[in-house]
Amino acid sequence: MSFNLIITYEPGPQHLDHVFKQLNSCIGTSYVVLRARPSLLLLRVDDPYRVWYELKKTLYRTETPIQRIIPVDEVVDPLVDRVAKKAREYALKRIPENSTYRVTLHGKLYKVDQSGRLVKESSIEAIKAIANGIDRKVDLKNPQWVVYVRTVPVGKWFVVAALSVAKAIVFKNVRVGEPESPL
Repeated sequence: MSFNLIITYEPGPQHLDHVFKQLNSCIGTSYVVLRARPSLLLLRVDDPYRVWYELKKTLYRTETPIQRIIPVDEVVDPLVDRVAKKAREYALKRIPENSTYRVTLHGKLYKVDQSGRLVKESSIEAIKAIANGIDRKVDLKNPQWVVYVRTVPVGKWFVVAALSVAKAIVFKNVRVGEPESPL
């Protein structure tokens, strides 16, 4: 499943209709809905960071059921080593050397144990594995950048990890913080 934008919103069918009206009025119908779950939309758009910025400008300080708009750089298997490798690539390309960052993980990642079984990795260990190799200063309270990983169910028994590396403002509620460049 190839999505590059996650939208979270307040639950309820009436809110979903409002979300689609706001999307259509702001960015038109230039998106593909890949999955609609309660409180979660997975979309495919041309440029997820441009869409984030346009929606942020439009929805900032307005009444909206939309809570977060999360651009996705890459969708990978939810294995710690694969996520960590891709996170390092994006982080070292995007995060300036003198900037601070943090890793945010929503959901569970997995690893393969010695006997070849898939097991859940603890959140702390997964975050440490992702941060390992990112040679930037860590700031857990007020980072300038965030390496964001969210596991997303895309089928009954199928989960993927969505990875994003952007300025911290991108991962806050859409009504918080002045609109600014996400990268």
